[in-house]
Amino acid sequence: MVTKIVNTICAMANNGKKRAGTILIGVADKEADAIRIKSLDGIDARKVGSRYVVGVKREASALSLKPEAYFSKWKNAIQNSGLSSPLKEDVLSSIDYNDYYGLGLIVIEVPTQKSLSYVGGVPYWRSGDETKAAADFQEAAELGARFA
Repeated sequence: MVTKIVNTICAMANNGKKRAGTILIGVADKEADAIRIKSLDGIDARKVGSRYVVGVKREASALSLKPEAYFSKWKNAIQNSGLSSPLKEDVLSSIDYNDYYGLGLIVIEVPTQKSLSYVGGVPYWRSGDETKAAADFQEAAELGARFA
């Protein structure tokens, strides 16, 4: 899951100048996922718009961690990822934990960047709700042009 989130952070940053985003960890996109989480963990999701807040405290508990330690695991994972600078530092300075009705959410702000970002030397981008790696040099160059 961490790899997917890190790649998505990079892809969101590569949307271009003056484009930022937010990733919420602890939110189910589908009602079926919220129902499954209820059956597994007994968590009643809070519906917000078309999403379902299930929180991260249940995951922390399953790992025998306090929410603060679980949050630290996410921060350390991002710190140790192949995410390029300055994006990595910008994300780490803005990541936050929110208790949200006792469920717990990790909020990852993806600030606007001035140049193309990478994970392990590979630029990622968003196509709708899908994260994709640049397939070749031409695609990477087209992504870079978003910052010209």
